Amino acid sequence: MAMSSTANEKISVGGTSLDGGNLMRFCEQRRSAGFTLVELLAVIFLIAVLLFFLLPAATRGRDAARRMQCNNNLKMIGISLHNYHDTYQSFPTAMLGSGRLSGMVALLPELEQAELYEEIYRVSEAGAETSPPPAEDEMFRPWQTPLKELDCPSATNRSGMVFGPTNYAFSIGDVATKIHHLEVSRGAFAPGLYTCFKDITDGTSNTISLTEIGTANRRTLPGQYAIDQPMPGLFHPESAWQVADEDVERNYKQTYLKNVPLHPEGRGYNWADGSAGSGLVNTILPPNAPSIAVGGKVAVDGFYSAGSYHPGGAQVVLVDASTRFISQEIDTGNQALAPPRQTDFAENMVPSPYGVWGALGSRAGGDVADDF
Repeated sequence: MAMSSTANEKISVGGTSLDGGNLMRFCEQRRSAGFTLVELLAVIFLIAVLLFFLLPAATRGRDAARRMQCNNNLKMIGISLHNYHDTYQSFPTAMLGSGRLSGMVALLPELEQAELYEEIYRVSEAGAETSPPPAEDEMFRPWQTPLKELDCPSATNRSGMVFGPTNYAFSIGDVATKIHHLEVSRGAFAPGLYTCFKDITDGTSNTISLTEIGTANRRTLPGQYAIDQPMPGLFHPESAWQVADEDVERNYKQTYLKNVPLHPEGRGYNWADGSAGSGLVNTILPPNAPSIAVGGKVAVDGFYSAGSYHPGGAQVVLVDASTRFISQEIDTGNQALAPPRQTDFAENMVPSPYGVWGALGSRAGGDVADDF
């Protein structure tokens, strides 16, 4: 490139002859062809704003999809209960015998798990049906098998679990004492009890069959339960909150206090185990409240709350196989009153002291919950 000493002389740039004025315009055009720093920052800011609004929407979309899949699981279980009732004229018991087998075992054929059911109840060479081992047998392959039908997609941290977990538990109503015996039975289900439609006098659309429960996720309330708790707390549901961290808002993210002993595997740790910690729920404390086992770790009395990792509450399936989302703010009545201790006879039952939530759990309390 040759450059003259005067502004009026022409300059050759890339084979193009330019005078002084054209050279300035050429340089301005070259500079305007790229982004300035201000323009680049403006673009970055715009992208950040879009991400700020779009990412929460995407998260909500994923949460909604997981909740819908969980809802479908509950509907399938509800329908399977109806199919079972059509065959046997009753619902399965929530827990069977000393082996603590959950009612989920009986439902396997209705949940499209007939092969697994046949493996559990295999026929001997003599043609007799063999009895399966207890639910706590860690070496029995069927108990180790995870079932997608019992898996809520929102549940997390399942690595290292010995047994196949479950996120759904049978409702035993508003009882907390002798819950593994027939002496006290108020819900649609109970250990050793085989109910049928005619027993649900509060209405099949007003009585819970199963609810969501969490599975072990650090020390969160939905996925864990406190063990070896003192007996006095059993008669005052409101005292159960003493095991929870009060510095965290009451929801599915709330945790147990660090000095509170917890079950090593948490809620829903074994779909085949029908005992309270793994397979039962009572409708006393609201969803996402603490769960406590009194005087032991497994198959003992206590408060076993519904819960989930869906914000705001937990889903349930009613006896009529319909599903509902229950807010953790649902009316729970007078939490200072002791749980009822009625027998299995409907005429001896009384309304639940635990508001709408308690009424949804009792099958024949005469307290129909129509606003939930």
